[in-house]
Amino acid sequence: MKGSWMESKAAKAVWAAFGVLSVSLIAAAAAYAQDASGAPARAVRLSNVDGHVQVVQGDQVIADPAIVNTPLFEGTQIVTMDDGKAEIQFEDGSVARLSPNSSLTLAVLKPDDGTEMSVDSGLAYFELQSGATSGRMTVKFGDAAVTASGFTVLRVSLDNPPGELAVFSGNAHLERGSALALDVHGGESVALSAQGQGQYNLAETIEPDSWDAWNSDRDQALNAEASSRTAATGSFANSSNPGWSDLDANGNWYDVPGQGYVWSPYDAANSGWDPYGNGYWMYTPRFGYMWVSGDSWGYLPFSCGMWNFYGGFGWGWAPGVGGCNPWWGGGIYAVNIGYAPFGYLPPHIPRRPPVHHPVTPGHRFAPIPVIAVNKRPAGGYGGVTPRNRNVSATIAGHVVMPLKPLSPRPVYDHTPGLYGGRTVAGANGGAAHGYAPNGTRAPGMPVNGNVVTPRPVTPVRMPGPRPMAPAPAPRSAPPPAAHAASAPAPASHGGGGSPHH
Repeated sequence: MKGSWMESKAAKAVWAAFGVLSVSLIAAAAAYAQDASGAPARAVRLSNVDGHVQVVQGDQVIADPAIVNTPLFEGTQIVTMDDGKAEIQFEDGSVARLSPNSSLTLAVLKPDDGTEMSVDSGLAYFELQSGATSGRMTVKFGDAAVTASGFTVLRVSLDNPPGELAVFSGNAHLERGSALALDVHGGESVALSAQGQGQYNLAETIEPDSWDAWNSDRDQALNAEASSRTAATGSFANSSNPGWSDLDANGNWYDVPGQGYVWSPYDAANSGWDPYGNGYWMYTPRFGYMWVSGDSWGYLPFSCGMWNFYGGFGWGWAPGVGGCNPWWGGGIYAVNIGYAPFGYLPPHIPRRPPVHHPVTPGHRFAPIPVIAVNKRPAGGYGGVTPRNRNVSATIAGHVVMPLKPLSPRPVYDHTPGLYGGRTVAGANGGAAHGYAPNGTRAPGMPVNGNVVTPRPVTPVRMPGPRPMAPAPAPRSAPPPAAHAASAPAPASHGGGGSPHH
């Protein structure tokens, strides 16, 4: 078929009707998904989950087990159990990671007021960009607060209250009430004292922890995806968001005349493939049920922009002018389907929370937190060949080639000032403080002339002690099982969405 299916008169008539339906869906969604406060919302991404992890909002468990690509709003708490690990990505590329038996709360997450995270228990890692996108980023633990200057890598431990801070690279400022204000540089660590807020022990070395290598391994995984970056994602104003790298690594971008950049996943070459065919409806106190994609790349394409079906090509997603402006900034939620193939059934958003049996003697009902959706046959659709970057495609009547990565995968530069392959501003880089090229440090490696012996792992106030990190590096996270009251779980995991015009 030449050009797009949408070019026929019959198609235009169908799409006119479908457009009315889409508007109705959006209006209906807005009616029940409007944020009660009326204030613009901000969300960050739960980007990686391994093992048993919970997502909690107030006194309500949002997801157990947690689902990758869940948008996390202000007040959300991430809790890892004795086999759980989790990663949170921020819009500017900053990252927070939790080792087993740990907990972190997103205390402040507003568009204009910056970010405040609180380590409630356990061991956590932070890579803070301190950029203009996320504003001022503060990490609190106990009665202490840490801010960063430039790109800074931190480790916070509450194994020994009131806590310890290690700065692998960059520069951090530590405050403890009005009694302590201390600058900590790359390669230094601070152990706070329970005897008084002004007492502490500053060391020019960092004791290695068994989970340091896991943190570095996650960096390597993100760097590998970033090496696939194309001119499309690099052109957007918010291109620092790590979610763009997921798209470059899992599909093709096309520069379509008159339409701009269009992205399509490798397996979306057939009308049977449905953007909303693999994932979950997750109940949230602020927005009711919203979509969390089951695809590894499924965060940004369900946060903004529009999905359209092109005859002779398949499904493609366009982020809109300038990049991705997430739906939660406007406080409403709806599916973001524009043009779909003939006979396509739009996703059905649960209108009212389904209920379990009464959860209290007073017959108070609770919504099913997660409803799994799996509409994609395991064997695929008719043997359609997945897309690749060496074959042209016809989109809206234009023959276009997929965009190529901007550059080959970078090679590690063996110079001080690098941590995990990421460039660090200033002279206090990880490699200068006993770190190997991948950001890890082996037990007993000389650090500033001293041989460091790993300390034992101390149990935290969670369900059991935190285990030592496995060797070799942990495997990729398996798909979490669906909620007990849910449909069978999809094959993988992923984010929510709303159209913007």
